[in-house]
Amino acid sequence: MECLEFRRIVGADPQHPGAEALEHAAGCSRCTRFLRQTLVLDERIRAALAVPVPPSARIRHQSSTATLVPGMDRRRWYALAASIVAGVLVGTLLWVSGPRDSLAQDLVAHLAHEPQALVVTEEPANARTLGRVLDRGDIRLRPEVGTVSYANSCLFRRHVVPHLVVQTDDGPVTVMVLRHEQPAGRVAFSEEGYSGTILPAGPGSIAVIGPTDVDLEQVTARVLAAVEWRQD
Repeated sequence: MECLEFRRIVGADPQHPGAEALEHAAGCSRCTRFLRQTLVLDERIRAALAVPVPPSARIRHQSSTATLVPGMDRRRWYALAASIVAGVLVGTLLWVSGPRDSLAQDLVAHLAHEPQALVVTEEPANARTLGRVLDRGDIRLRPEVGTVSYANSCLFRRHVVPHLVVQTDDGPVTVMVLRHEQPAGRVAFSEEGYSGTILPAGPGSIAVIGPTDVDLEQVTARVLAAVEWRQD
């Protein structure tokens, strides 16, 4: 099970994620933390929905207070009010904690499943394999990109995308060509020991990810200049 699938399962039903998801979390500290945070959020929502209503409570018609909607009894009114409170709570918590399935998080989670790609080497990827990956991704690479040591067509967010590793003086850097992801602008991030940049490019975007000590600005400029997008 991949981290992205785990988060979708937990987001749908955090109280009953299933044996396979729990087994994945046992070996992934990041997903364990996500499960714990989601369970806390779930409990807070339950608490908001379970606010008791005193029997003596009355809602009077005043200019400064809300009135009952015609045809709605008090229990339905309070249930509606509780759901509004829960919605505000959820929105506040998500604003503070950030989106669960952000593009940056998904990219770093994907890298964790192919650690063998990030090795320092002078040996280029097989030319035929690289050609197939580029063809499938509808892109071309100019030679100035440098040594591409790894090339694979990967399933990412329900689309098959080119996953490349480019060797630099500071070490290997991952390049993901994301034709179907269109951020509004440049996104810089730091996740799980990686730093990265996602830039709008062509019909989609390009993500460049590497260790925190790599000069990503120079690598990103080189990659952007080397990628040629083929028309659909």
